[in-house]
Amino acid sequence: MRFAIRLLVALVFSGAVAFGHNPDTSYARCIIADDHVELRLTYDVFTLLKIVDLDADHDGRLTREELRAGTPAIQRFLRAHVLLQIDGQAANLGEGLEAVWPKDAPDAIAAPDWHAAESLMVFPFRRNVSTPPHDVALTFTFFPELGAQHTVLGVFEHRGQTEEVTFTDGEPDYLYDASYVAEPPRENILNALRRFLVLGINHILFGYDHICFLLALLVAVNRFKELVKIITSFTIAHSITLILAALRIVTLPQRLVECGVALTIVYVAAENLWRKNITHRWTLTFFFGLIHGFGFATVLAGLSLPREAIVRCLLSFNVGVEVAQLGIVLAAMPVLALLAKGGHAVGTRVVVSICVGLFGLGWFVDRVFRLGFMPF
Repeated sequence: MRFAIRLLVALVFSGAVAFGHNPDTSYARCIIADDHVELRLTYDVFTLLKIVDLDADHDGRLTREELRAGTPAIQRFLRAHVLLQIDGQAANLGEGLEAVWPKDAPDAIAAPDWHAAESLMVFPFRRNVSTPPHDVALTFTFFPELGAQHTVLGVFEHRGQTEEVTFTDGEPDYLYDASYVAEPPRENILNALRRFLVLGINHILFGYDHICFLLALLVAVNRFKELVKIITSFTIAHSITLILAALRIVTLPQRLVECGVALTIVYVAAENLWRKNITHRWTLTFFFGLIHGFGFATVLAGLSLPREAIVRCLLSFNVGVEVAQLGIVLAAMPVLALLAKGGHAVGTRVVVSICVGLFGLGWFVDRVFRLGFMPF
């Protein structure tokens, strides 16, 4: 029984060493014209710090001047690790244009926001060509430096058409056929669905906030019927706000969303300690799921995809989220059942709830006061 308790607590703390709400994601948009190929590479500050020490004075704030000073080193890194081929021939990225500061960001971005959508910096490159390209290939070789879990969400744009691609350590390259102007074949659509399915799974498995929230819910449930009601309620709720936020029908500041997600973790964990009857939890979970849905949408914030592409990506991304949630539930329930049978259910509920609650409280305080001490 002690092993089972250790296993469940380990599940809680495994999320603590993973990244927070945003997974380790960057963005690439390749615009193909008759006379040039433009590449827009987008990274948050957290990722850029793996390339160069942008915060030169180490005051926990990144300024426009510090970005400008660090841009040449970042461009050199990208030229070395983002490989471009045009019509089968290797080509350099061309002219490096001025880095683009986030539109709604202040003149100095504080450390707690370095891994947020508001800190996304764009590094454009423009390569002139003498004849219209027939095909363009991109290869990313920076995964050893940025991390094996890093994901690049890419878009190829050509004559009004777009095609979404996901680059990973296992699939670092893609060849786009610019001469093909018909509707995308079914195989390409299925590939896109598969890529965003994996992205949704990774967003849960490498996001400690949602793992902690699920564990706080699970540890207090001892009936399968109640568990089904809770998971179904959460799924419906976060699907609603995920779609509304990703389509920009309803948007909230990411910092506010992250604080809200942290509070949901704290509340559920605290409620586990003082309430014995939690039959109401499915209604509470629905309300909290609305908040988490806005959080799920932030992973797609940097894509700038047309509406029809976002809808398609959302569907596959959401399925990935549900697959990962189901995996966590299936892994945790046998352990909980074993603990309950051995008479350790109450002790486990208390220990896990306290651990999860303290972690959620720490994240909330960190986000409110911009302290930057939590791992994300």
